[in-house]
Amino acid sequence: MQELLDELSRALGRGVSVDDVSGRVVGHSAQTDEVDPARVRAILARRVPPEVAAWQDRHGVAEATGPVRVPANAELGFAERVGFPLRRGGVLVGFLWVLGADVDVGVVAGRLPALAAAVEVGDRSPVRVVVAWEPRVVRTVEPGAPVPSLPGHVGVSEPHPPERAGAAYQQALAAAELSALDPALPRVVRWSELGAYRLLLGGSAEEVLAGLSPTLLSTLEVYLDSGCDARATAEALHLHRTSLYYRLGRIAEVTGRDPADGRARLELHLALKLTRLARRR
Repeated sequence: MQELLDELSRALGRGVSVDDVSGRVVGHSAQTDEVDPARVRAILARRVPPEVAAWQDRHGVAEATGPVRVPANAELGFAERVGFPLRRGGVLVGFLWVLGADVDVGVVAGRLPALAAAVEVGDRSPVRVVVAWEPRVVRTVEPGAPVPSLPGHVGVSEPHPPERAGAAYQQALAAAELSALDPALPRVVRWSELGAYRLLLGGSAEEVLAGLSPTLLSTLEVYLDSGCDARATAEALHLHRTSLYYRLGRIAEVTGRDPADGRARLELHLALKLTRLARRR
């Protein structure tokens, strides 16, 4: 790997590096005079920082089938570069990164199979990303590990495979910012605790309503549409109120969201309407 990268670096006249799909730095060229701060941090930690992975993901790197130009980001200390997906047997195993914008693709293309063959995929155990809003601090932890003690408002992502660290960072960042904006949220808040905010940020309505039968879905919608008026709901559904309360209990049991809780009601109601909206043609 090292000889391949040094040879390519000399041919291009610029620094190159390889990360595997988990974000582990597999190798980098000896030519380091133009390496940017983001790459220096990655080399020292042997892993791409989550906020850098998020910037790369934002520009379509994870879905790329060919070279992708990723613009500079001064806040991250990230210089403009071009990423080349490395595939072995049709499976994505990593990325080659070349600093700068004007890259001779012809020089690079012939070396991609050899580089892909040299990539050893590292640990792909899930991780959580933890972000403090201000001052900005980013940490990664194992799913079962305690949340590190950080100052200010803190967001915690759901567990993600390492190659999705960018998405995990976006979850944690959103949670930290919302904690700062909404006093109803705790100082340290997990993505899973954001309720309706998750749906407004593109979360899955199907996930919120998963496991509910058509009967329970109908009952829940009528109940919420009526302003949680049990009498009106029972009359509309031709139910005895005892049966209605049983169904509401089942809804809470299945979804993990109690319709008696205001924030849970908002999330459930929004999920129902988003599900209807998705049926538009």
